[in-house]
Amino acid sequence: MNAADIHPLHLEHLKLENNLMLAPLAGITDLLFRVIVKRYGCGLVFSEMINSNGVLHGGLKVLRKMDIHPEEHPVGIQIAGDDPKTLSQVASMAQDAGAALININMGCPAKKVTKSKAGCILMRDPKLVETILLTIQKSISIPLTIKIRLGWDEQELNYPEIAKIAEACGCAFVILHARTRTQAFKGQARWEEIRKLKETIKIPVIGNGDITTCESAVRMFQETGCDGIMIGRGALGQPWLFQEIKAYAPPKQTRRIRWPEIKNIILEHLALSVERYGEPLGVKLMRKHFAWYSHGLPKSSAFRYQVHQFEREIDTRQFIESFFDSISGKDFDVAGAQTICDLPLGRQVQGSAIIAPSANQNIPTF
Repeated sequence: MNAADIHPLHLEHLKLENNLMLAPLAGITDLLFRVIVKRYGCGLVFSEMINSNGVLHGGLKVLRKMDIHPEEHPVGIQIAGDDPKTLSQVASMAQDAGAALININMGCPAKKVTKSKAGCILMRDPKLVETILLTIQKSISIPLTIKIRLGWDEQELNYPEIAKIAEACGCAFVILHARTRTQAFKGQARWEEIRKLKETIKIPVIGNGDITTCESAVRMFQETGCDGIMIGRGALGQPWLFQEIKAYAPPKQTRRIRWPEIKNIILEHLALSVERYGEPLGVKLMRKHFAWYSHGLPKSSAFRYQVHQFEREIDTRQFIESFFDSISGKDFDVAGAQTICDLPLGRQVQGSAIIAPSANQNIPTF
């Protein structure tokens, strides 16, 4: 990894520690996952996609998606919709909630989103895109950004046009997921299009798509010349990937991730989930994360089956500790993960416990 690839990113009055970003993922990048990823060196995290109409007309569940934890700053809030006035109101609310920047979703391929005229379908109406961005800019003082795809399909690869509109409207950067809407998440991301966009506009371009390892992160920078990278599905089950990318320096070898570290991450995530969502919901919401965390571990299929049987934190915790005790002392590589650096915040593993860097450190609750 060229040391110059990982660097601070300046956006108007906002300075990001580095140019590694966590993508907004519906139902996944909640406050808890964002905090964990932040501890592993991510420069900028994003909320789940928030439906603008749901914020103004929905209940507490939608509003809670705007919750921000002090430990995750800076954080971007992504909103979706098609009405300029509504988006502007919600962007202002997000700013008041503590967002460091606003991102408008113009890339979601899901039918339920595009049917409501939000997400990637906005790219089919450049004039509306311009109106949306100009209207929002009047209501906020923090950076405005967009996330787009190559276009609707192979016949509508209009990402350069949309990106130029964003640049003209004063957006701080453009995130490009190098697939079309019809591709969804299938096939390979076309990184060459990211390079073309980088050569087309002057504002920063953030590359997104198919970054799952340190090696793929290196190739993204080298092949596209992008100003930063955004990782989505590649971070599932390996939130430490950002730390690995920052430390990656082949051919130097660093140690492989060991079972105590994975166990402690899982248990901490579980505890935070129960603290925020209660029982049994907090445990149930962790099931998808259990599947991702256990990918590549010995007896992973048995682990996933059994851990899904529990609804109380204490039972789930006891099972997880017992399972990891059964594989104690075994070396293995987690699929998709190369290495891991020191635990976040200076934490050290001693037996099954995580020792915090300071006994009097005050970690805010969720």
